[in-house]
Amino acid sequence: MSLKQIHLDTHTVTKLGADAPRPIASHETVWLDVAAPTEADLAWLARTYHFHPLAIEDCRNFNQRAKVELYSDGSAHANAEKDYLFLSLTTTHRQDGELTPQELEVFLGFDYLITVHREPLKVIETACAHCTAMTRPDFVLYRIADHMVDAYFPMLDEMEDEIDTLEDEILENPTRETMHRIFVLKQQLVALRKITAPMRDVMNALAGTRYGLIDAQTALYFRDVYDHLSRIYDLVETSRDLLGNALDAYLSTVSNRLNEVMKRLTLFTAVFMPISFLVGLGGMNFLQMPFDNPMAFGMLMTLLVVVPLTMIVWFWRSKWV
Repeated sequence: MSLKQIHLDTHTVTKLGADAPRPIASHETVWLDVAAPTEADLAWLARTYHFHPLAIEDCRNFNQRAKVELYSDGSAHANAEKDYLFLSLTTTHRQDGELTPQELEVFLGFDYLITVHREPLKVIETACAHCTAMTRPDFVLYRIADHMVDAYFPMLDEMEDEIDTLEDEILENPTRETMHRIFVLKQQLVALRKITAPMRDVMNALAGTRYGLIDAQTALYFRDVYDHLSRIYDLVETSRDLLGNALDAYLSTVSNRLNEVMKRLTLFTAVFMPISFLVGLGGMNFLQMPFDNPMAFGMLMTLLVVVPLTMIVWFWRSKWV
């Protein structure tokens, strides 16, 4: 048996014709990759493989939560050729700080694997390079899922480095831009959690024995993918906790800076308050006030110097300055 990959586009559909048979030769497993499907592509898939209209509709919208569904013809045999699994798998791509989800719809049959996606996916090319010698379509599905999940690790490492940078920046010189980056990272981590949690449930289902289209040996590999997703989910939660702590540290630092400013303003007010009182007292228009009495004037000028200096020394000894 061998594995063949076929790229399906509108030109190929037109070439095959409306009554074209399924492109499966004897003793051959087919991987059919449909990129940016058109209505003609989806109609050909529905007509050729007799896929359920709901599954075709999911391939048309590309806004699905990760899931796995078994479509069966009711046969008593576990590996009936007309049975197939429909899966929605989701990965993410992060570039220049922007997080972009990427969705892949998969049809897994007894002797075929069909992948449908809107934009080019690097995981398809990578999985194809590693699956040329593999025969079972469920193992090809494992390769695709494994590469989709492994893409999360460097992304999370990059986000952890950004969190470390933010923590250092908060301790040194926090700005409004710092808070903005914290909230952006929190939103991205929430999005990752929404993606990885359903993906983990899907891999857990494939790792069990409920689906006859998944070989028992391949199920062990899906269990490994499930373990990776569990680690990724824990890393996402840990990063969210770190960001929460960073936000608390930012608010605390800003509050402390405001307290320092208010403290200094209060000290300036406290120092100049007695000076203002003495100046106002000395400017009163009465007899024997400073300008009519040299001694009183000298005492007033001395107080204007001694009182603020005494207050400054007192503040310093009290460690208020």
